[in-house]
Amino acid sequence: MGTNQSTGNTSEEDSYHFQAIPGSGVNVSRRLPACKDTFLRADAGTLCYRLVTFAGPGRMVSNCIDIPNIYQAILESMGEGIIVADAEGTLIFINRTAERLRGIKAANFIGRSILSIHSPHSAERIAKLLEALKDGSINTSRRVIDVRGRYFENSYYPIRHPDGGLYRGTLMISRDITEKRRLKEENLLLREKMSLGSAFEGFVGTSQAILQVFRTISTIASLDSTILITGESGTGKELVATAIQQHSKRRHKPMITVNCAALPEHLVESELFGHERGAFTGAVSNRRGKFEQANGGTILLDEIGDLPASAQAKLLRVIQEKTVARLGGERDIRVDVRIIAATNRDLQTLVELDLFRQDLYYRLNVITIHAPPLRERREDIVPLAEHFVRLFAEKMERPVKGLSEPAVRILAAYDYPGNVRELEHAMERGVALCCGDLLEPQDLPPHFLAARSANSSAIGQEDEQNALRPLSHSVGDFERQLVLDALLKAGGRKADAARLLNISRKTLWKKLKQIEAVETR
Repeated sequence: MGTNQSTGNTSEEDSYHFQAIPGSGVNVSRRLPACKDTFLRADAGTLCYRLVTFAGPGRMVSNCIDIPNIYQAILESMGEGIIVADAEGTLIFINRTAERLRGIKAANFIGRSILSIHSPHSAERIAKLLEALKDGSINTSRRVIDVRGRYFENSYYPIRHPDGGLYRGTLMISRDITEKRRLKEENLLLREKMSLGSAFEGFVGTSQAILQVFRTISTIASLDSTILITGESGTGKELVATAIQQHSKRRHKPMITVNCAALPEHLVESELFGHERGAFTGAVSNRRGKFEQANGGTILLDEIGDLPASAQAKLLRVIQEKTVARLGGERDIRVDVRIIAATNRDLQTLVELDLFRQDLYYRLNVITIHAPPLRERREDIVPLAEHFVRLFAEKMERPVKGLSEPAVRILAAYDYPGNVRELEHAMERGVALCCGDLLEPQDLPPHFLAARSANSSAIGQEDEQNALRPLSHSVGDFERQLVLDALLKAGGRKADAARLLNISRKTLWKKLKQIEAVETR
């Protein structure tokens, strides 16, 4: 490949060579299919070179400098994807990085239109962009795209004659910014957490489900509106309430928590609203209720769905009138309390069954925050487990440093009917029983292992009976396992899991929602 400078001869095959532009100090050469004379110039002061056409054996349009292979290797080994098109939009150069990033072979695209490496959906926009670069209405264009779960920044630059006039082509540079994007997202999460100070110290996770909870808390914490927190047992409803209180204007005032389900029915009103001496047998002195104790601060009414009907009526009055009346008392006592209610029951259904007052439900349901179950934030399972291992290892002074791979696989596959609380207790047990520096499957509760075995047995039975199962079911089971395995290998990071599966994050999100919908049937 190349030209004998003394004779000017070329190979039998028409070709291009790059010729150094005087003053650039760089010579670069690459054999390409013949097309029109093209001039290529990078940013001023860096790499400048010219493509020179050979019209055939013995006919050279202009002098060509035969260049060492080292300079071609420089272009080929660049970390950025480099793609060059001539003035007509014909591809004349694609380096190895561009091949890898776009999943193409240069030999299949050289000589074709630059639009051929873009999707039909993007082709029209790219065509307009090239026209704008050509007529000088824009000098550059940058755009971030998502390709199979990875993010790339594509930059387009016009290639012009050194005098800044004639348009000779387009230079496209692609950079993989996936890691940069991930760090940016993590930084935003940290900023969100830092904006609430210590309010999120009890939370662990970066899933979209938990991030939405963070954002809602950040938005409404400073208000005095009544909050209703919903969610299954063990999802962290009390943590949500604490985060709201710690970032509210009442953070320096008391926060009183009342477990409505744990109060004896005959003492509920006395506990909440207080009593006067002699109000009932055993009332030997005046006693302030929880609302009076929380005056100026916040009261959390946990398991509000279990509140007796008689107490519901009085609670409605407290919300409406901002006053309480002690049992046996003759005066109303004004209280200034922010009410946060929490429940693991469907209050709307209780209203329909006449087990919960409709007017009280509407008073409580001003702003609702849903604490998602752990099965809806699977990417948080491993980070949570590792957090609890560190916590209990330090507390128990044990040498456990983390989780073994088999243990991680079992934890990631479990469904957690008890949610985060169940995971926390499992890790406490595991750290207590672990004899090494990594928590192993035998350190986990037996039902975790039994669930894993049951899943394996179920799959085995399905394999034996697959002739009786619709194909869609078998494919769905296989796809589910692939998705969960990818999340496991990626440490719960959706972007990395999507890359392993060769799909976009949006597609992965949809598949996770489908899996969760099947599992909750």
